[in-house]
Amino acid sequence: MDVPTSLAQYAQAGHGIAPAERLLDLPGFWPAYFGPTWDGFADEPEAFGADPADVDAAGEALYGATEVWPAYRIPLPGGHLLWIVHRNFPDDPGTDYLLTHPDQARETSLASIEGHFTGPGLSWPDLVAVADSAPADAEGVRDPGLRLLLLLPAFGDAETPVEEAVEGIAAALVALGMTAEAAPEAAEGFLDHPFWESPYWAAPGNSPLSGGRSTRGPVGSAAQPIER
Repeated sequence: MDVPTSLAQYAQAGHGIAPAERLLDLPGFWPAYFGPTWDGFADEPEAFGADPADVDAAGEALYGATEVWPAYRIPLPGGHLLWIVHRNFPDDPGTDYLLTHPDQARETSLASIEGHFTGPGLSWPDLVAVADSAPADAEGVRDPGLRLLLLLPAFGDAETPVEEAVEGIAAALVALGMTAEAAPEAAEGFLDHPFWESPYWAAPGNSPLSGGRSTRGPVGSAAQPIER
């Protein structure tokens, strides 16, 4: 099975991993993508211009691919690459948010959306920094709004500037085709994460998520390499 070199230590025997940014163009992608975290979007996909059949088809493409796991690449400055991988074990599925770099022996886990969830992996400043820092001509997702939306399930911050966050998320949703009337209410829903309480983060440092080399995490915890 083919596996990206940077995820060689993360990969599991019998399962490949392949970039799948093309899936973002599926009509039901966003309700299906957000469904494991905010199931209301999957139940009422009309806000995204989709219908239940679109969501079913997208869900099969995202979560039914058990042999080759779909992944999305979010390139960062300094050679860092953030991967979102649908870890589609038939009996233990989840979505992992992983940070890699050519000089590091293995990936660092930022968050996992699954039954035994871990996170959050992103503060609001880091989320904004990642969304706005795509290197020119890098492979993967470069659009700031798409990057922001893809990383929302890994986000949590008790000090999120609510007005700024709602405005930014709503703008990204409108760019996808959501109406300007519906977008602010939908954006507010992303600030209430059902898997964890939003933490207070340590003082910002030179985070790799904004192009630096160090890592930081919520007060009392830190991102750690995945161990399997």
